[in-house]
Amino acid sequence: MAASIPQPATTGTTSLPMTIPEILTTGTIDPAFETAWKSRGSPSGVAPAPIPALSAMVASYLPQMQSALAASRPSSVIETEHTVLLSTGFRSRVLVCSRTGTATATAKAPVILLFHGGGGCLGFPELELPLARRLAADLDAVVVLPSYRLAPQHPFPAGVQDAWAAVQLVARQLREPPSSLPSLPRRPPPGQADFRPDPDTTLPIPPHADPAGGFMVGGSSSGANMAGVLARLARDERLHPALTGQVLVCGAWLDPGRVPEACASRYLSREQNAEAPVLTQGFVGEFLAAYRPDEESALWAPLSNPREGDTGLGVGGLPPGYFQVCGMDVNRDDGLIYERALREEAGVATRMDLYGGWPHCFWDAYPELEISRRRAEDYVKGVRWLLGQRKGSG
Repeated sequence: MAASIPQPATTGTTSLPMTIPEILTTGTIDPAFETAWKSRGSPSGVAPAPIPALSAMVASYLPQMQSALAASRPSSVIETEHTVLLSTGFRSRVLVCSRTGTATATAKAPVILLFHGGGGCLGFPELELPLARRLAADLDAVVVLPSYRLAPQHPFPAGVQDAWAAVQLVARQLREPPSSLPSLPRRPPPGQADFRPDPDTTLPIPPHADPAGGFMVGGSSSGANMAGVLARLARDERLHPALTGQVLVCGAWLDPGRVPEACASRYLSREQNAEAPVLTQGFVGEFLAAYRPDEESALWAPLSNPREGDTGLGVGGLPPGYFQVCGMDVNRDDGLIYERALREEAGVATRMDLYGGWPHCFWDAYPELEISRRRAEDYVKGVRWLLGQRKGSG
């Protein structure tokens, strides 16, 4: 019944855009962003190099980023790094982030897997680490950050298969904790820079991790695409323990060439924001050429490929969702359409923060801006809200 359908999520004090004019208005550049962008003149939104070269360029930043993250690690957070052999045969480098002093018999720390963005072609788990620290410190969450295979060396669906294998591995260990876990840190011993530990098929998860506190997947950009796909896989494969939420930041779940008629009139951002700063449609096209997704696969575009017999966009039975959407993003309308489908078709609780007039994942390019700091606060609040939506919560 209509009365049981959650009301539209809100952004501050403003309702989400529901009409086409309201949606289009969110793509009008915010004066604060225009000032910041013009003063810097970047990022342009155009690929600075071919995808293989860009991937190598980004990978070269990892040691510098790791040093900066190590220097800024809060004392309230514990981080460990592991190499885990997934069922796909991939040796995944996994970071586990948790709060200090919480490993008690009564604690029920939620478990959240976060997947980094990068178009399926570049990036590393550390990209999600600043937010993982916030979730660990503020929400007592155990946050798992897996790596996955990247295109073009490993095109679709290799990365998604790795991500699903990581979710299954964590779920299995939450059901059946290993009787013995490695007691030594799996980092290079002093003076052995070339040290490569043998991978385990288990992941040392803190003992206070408990799916009764929440079990979620999330990600940013292409990582959000993966998280949405994983939520559907978890539903279809009856993952146990079941997922209780999905955290979806600037993701896309529709194939532009196969948008269902029911939502085609609201799929406007690919054209409106085709030349937007940070991420143009041309840049997206270069990622897709390297990633090589199957447009008819639900592992790529779940909203364009519902199960046989499903109604609407096929979102029934999915867990609640927290969304972050940018108004001047080519992916904007994927988020608006997915949120609305969950809420109206399936009666699933949703929450969204919409940053009208700001481009795709703007906080990465402009971390010094107040809105970027507020966005991080919004993220923690959104995940806190999502934890409150799990079945059986008070």
